[in-house]
Amino acid sequence: MKSLWTLIKLYVNSMFRFPVIRHSKDPRERRQAITGVAVIVVIVAVYGWMSGVMTARMIGLGIDPAIPFLMISALSSLFALVMAFAQGSATLSGFADFDTLMGMPVKTFTVVLARFSALYLVELVYAAAYLLPCGAVYAALKSPVWWFYPAFVLMLLVLPMLPIAVGSGLDLLLSAAFAKSKYKKGVTSAIKMILLLGFVVFAYMLPNLSNSFMTAPAETAGLASRIYPPAGWFAKGATGDPLYALLFFGVSAAVCALFLLILDRTFLPLHGRLTAGYHVENYRIGTLKRTGAFSALFRVERKRFFGSTAWVINTGFGALLLLALGVAGAALSGTLSRLIRAIALDAYVATILTGLLTFCATVAPTTAVAISMEGKELWIAKTLPVSAKLWLRAKLLMNLVLMGPALLISTALLAIFYRSCFDAWSVLGLFLTPTSALLFSTVTGIFVNAKMPRLSWKSDAEVVKQSGSVLAMMLIGFVLTAAAVLPTAISGIGALSTAVACALLIGSAAVFGGLMKNAEQIRRNL
Repeated sequence: MKSLWTLIKLYVNSMFRFPVIRHSKDPRERRQAITGVAVIVVIVAVYGWMSGVMTARMIGLGIDPAIPFLMISALSSLFALVMAFAQGSATLSGFADFDTLMGMPVKTFTVVLARFSALYLVELVYAAAYLLPCGAVYAALKSPVWWFYPAFVLMLLVLPMLPIAVGSGLDLLLSAAFAKSKYKKGVTSAIKMILLLGFVVFAYMLPNLSNSFMTAPAETAGLASRIYPPAGWFAKGATGDPLYALLFFGVSAAVCALFLLILDRTFLPLHGRLTAGYHVENYRIGTLKRTGAFSALFRVERKRFFGSTAWVINTGFGALLLLALGVAGAALSGTLSRLIRAIALDAYVATILTGLLTFCATVAPTTAVAISMEGKELWIAKTLPVSAKLWLRAKLLMNLVLMGPALLISTALLAIFYRSCFDAWSVLGLFLTPTSALLFSTVTGIFVNAKMPRLSWKSDAEVVKQSGSVLAMMLIGFVLTAAAVLPTAISGIGALSTAVACALLIGSAAVFGGLMKNAEQIRRNL
């Protein structure tokens, strides 16, 4: 038990970087760790507020209290499932410390249970943020029987177990199935991207689903309960039926125990499968191709990007959103054009589309973590007889190659299908402003990452999800979106969008010039 508790503390501390906050003497590193925790606190607070308000509204309208519990427990479970599928294998089967752990007098099941517990505790934080306000509002307004409180707490504690087991199991099966494939990273990343895109589409549909719950609560709740029965058990158990509470608790605990048992029995074979990699049979050396230094650096950068599932999911998602925006906007142009004319928003179409394109293109540049992703291998870049300018340019080009084509395709589609809503200045701003914002975020991402590098990490997910540079670039993305939208929206002068684009181009050139001038010093100081 002592070994289990020690490992759980180690994994949780690694995720949230508590030792850095308490003991680090580097102010920059401490700020990054504190920022990561602060972001989680803000997200939890927003989740809790939304959950409490929605529950109070539904109960106030006379809707059955079981329906808010059903809806929120289903959303919480879906969120846990998606997150477990996206990063479950990185936590459960991460083998960076495999040799160290297996060399210690610790049972395999202890290691498996500790890793699952760390993942469970993280998801429990979000589940509690969803459901505790819901339960508190229900208790305040309905004064339930005494056994509601222990039953609710027990069901809340086991709520993440079932979706984590299912999501992590699917992730491990997917990774094992393509472990020896040449295109393992590409296939797994593509599948996860599709799932996350579906999750985002579902999130956009939530307002309509909420209206369905308000207008036809019984029918909508019945459909949700049939799709995911445990959510129905949770709702019935929380609002008056202890047998359903026991059923929910028993099924969740049993599935979790079965998953841990299977993972314990397959942990060592799984390690061998996932670390075996791809091997070419009958390999022969043919003609060796020679390329320039910049081409070689860009190829390395491209392989590093597509070799990290977490990096692809968190930054490549912007390119998918851009394409989805263009294709969906073109497909629905007729309906949306009629709606725009009906509500007299013709004058704001160009501004809205410019803002959407700018946001998708700038909120998650690959350059925000391009330096950090080199990690402990940075010494290679420092010792190679290659100019630091070429090294930085390869990282800049990676983001432009990823985002640029998607941005141009989406912009062209929107400009063609909504041309009746544009004048000459609006069309010019639609093309120039998001493109100049993309250039600015690309060069600024390298600058920020050089100022806030995180080179010591065990999992690339730590860099992509918890770095201070990522948060900083997200904030810059919001600022760029506001700069692209507000001047034109407030003044109504379409030429201001082009003026903003020119200012961003000048800023991009200034930042790029500074990077190239100080490239050697930047690399030397890392």
